[in-house]
Formats: sequence, C-alpha cells, structure tokens
Amino acid sequence: MDRGTPTTRTPFTGACLCGAVRYSVSAPPLPLSTTVCNCKDCQRSSGSAFSVVVPVRTAALTVEGDALATFNTTGTDSDEVRDRKFCSTCGSQVLSVLAEAPEITWLKAGTLDDTSWVTPTMQVWGESAQPWTKKLIRRPRIKRGPPTAALRLSRPLLKALDRK
Repeated sequence: MDRGTPTTRTPFTGACLCGAVRYSVSAPPLPLSTTVCNCKDCQRSSGSAFSVVVPVRTAALTVEGDALATFNTTGTDSDEVRDRKFCSTCGSQVLSVLAEAPEITWLKAGTLDDTSWVTPTMQVWGESAQPWTKKLIRRPRIKRGPPTAALRLSRPLLKALDRK
C-alpha cells in the first residue's frame, strides 16, 4: 500500500510533545529540501547534534491550541536572525522562521504525526557538525530503548564505581 508522500497526501499534521499545540499544512512541502541543520544554535536549542527541518509555505500553515512562545536568536555561526517557536507548556520546538524569508516556515520534523516520508536531502552548517555524526549510519540500531533489565543491572556497577 502506498502510504503517500506529502505531495500526494495533504493536509499533513503535527503536534508538540504534550499536544497543546497542533498544526496542519494544506500544501505540500516546498521543493527546497528537508534539511539537517548542524549549526551551533540548532544543536543547543534541540539539545542534540542537529535539527531536521521541513520547509513549508507559511500561508499554508495553520497552528491551533496554545500560542507558541518565541525565542529570537542571532546565529552563533552567522548574523542571521531566527524566530524559534516552541510550546510554552512542554518546551517542544515546533518551527522556525528565518528573518530573510518569512514566507517559509521550517517545521521541526520530529513534530510531524507521520514522519515516514521525511528524507533529508541535504545538510547545512556542516563545518559545525559534531564529528561523531559522520559515523551514525554504521552504528548498531536497537529496535526500542535499552532493555529495562539491563538498566537495572547497571545499578550495582554504578554504585561500585561511586565507591572508588
């Protein structure tokens, strides 16, 4: 069964972690690219090595629920101004708007209800990328989180290390 792509299945939707903010997009993503951003500001704001963003027309985006809070930044890696918008209840980043192109909204890919179609086509700010991210593809992948039993078994080891 074809699950569809955003070009054949609109609207597409998303939400913050707690669900207080939901959005829908009535037009396909822009043909620019789904992008992995490695800039220092995306690293710090996401608490991760990068941010994955999907560009959409601002006019096609409808945000419902709680109002998004905004944190304005001037890039660490550049002088570019960004409006980083997030849920004021749970803190989930939802989208960003670049001052030089307010007609484009960059949705945080992790907030999409269906991410099966998301495939980043490029990376930006590669000079700021964490060196270990080049090796991600070669890493083992666990289907779910670490087994609870393994985490519990680590307690005695941690206590023994604390005694040293």
